[in-house]
Amino acid sequence: MNMKPLSVVICILLLAGCSKSSSIDGRKTGAATPRMDAISTSTSQLTDRDVFGDELTLDITEEDIENAVEEASNGFEIPQNSAIILVESGARAPDVIMQKEMQRYYRVSTFSGIPVARKKRAVQPVTPVKETDSDTENFSDSKSGVINANYMQALRYIGAKGRQKTIVVYWSELESGKYNAATKEVVWKKYMGGNISGSSLRYLIRFALVDVATGEWAMYSPVNTELMAVPLTGKADEKKDMTEQQIADLKKQTCKMVVEDLVNRYSSK
Repeated sequence: MNMKPLSVVICILLLAGCSKSSSIDGRKTGAATPRMDAISTSTSQLTDRDVFGDELTLDITEEDIENAVEEASNGFEIPQNSAIILVESGARAPDVIMQKEMQRYYRVSTFSGIPVARKKRAVQPVTPVKETDSDTENFSDSKSGVINANYMQALRYIGAKGRQKTIVVYWSELESGKYNAATKEVVWKKYMGGNISGSSLRYLIRFALVDVATGEWAMYSPVNTELMAVPLTGKADEKKDMTEQQIADLKKQTCKMVVEDLVNRYSSK
């Protein structure tokens, strides 16, 4: 297969999260309900709220930030050969290529990356009774008819029961690009299928790492690669096969590279 050399686009982002002991966690879990009556959606991606809860919507003070910095000073670690839960956003199971690369370093279990949606249900009439604090809270929750489903909290509970140490969530997107002669830039958009003759390809991946025991997290966007594809020749079915092979090779190469980088950053031998 005749291709131009690979060019590397570097976009590294490291964000350390806050731990269970932070004062902000009391506010983000205060409205949680013990019951969950939820449905899943088959096409949605996990959102930041699914992974980090209400942390991104709370009133955050300078004291909260200082506490988070102090708590994150010890770094984030995933020991090699430790048990992890691997989740691909929007997929019932992670890509096999990613599973195989992760299994070289960790004991991998998988979980669905299809988010649990809030389910609206009919409000039942309430018979007046002597109210207690708990009764008031439950009634307030049922007035909206919405059941709160905290995806990551439930997944941490599953991980704790299964003796897994870390939850590794990743988002992936395959994009194709066309060179714009006017702007002298490659214009990227989500790859929707079809032939990639004369186009570039890139497979973008980012990770969210969550500690099961503490809720501490780190977010990481590794180096990604671009594949510059040359115009293809041959019959129509050969073009299709070539495109599929190019995509498979790009995914395999990218998964291998990002997992090795993740291990170097977060795992001690």
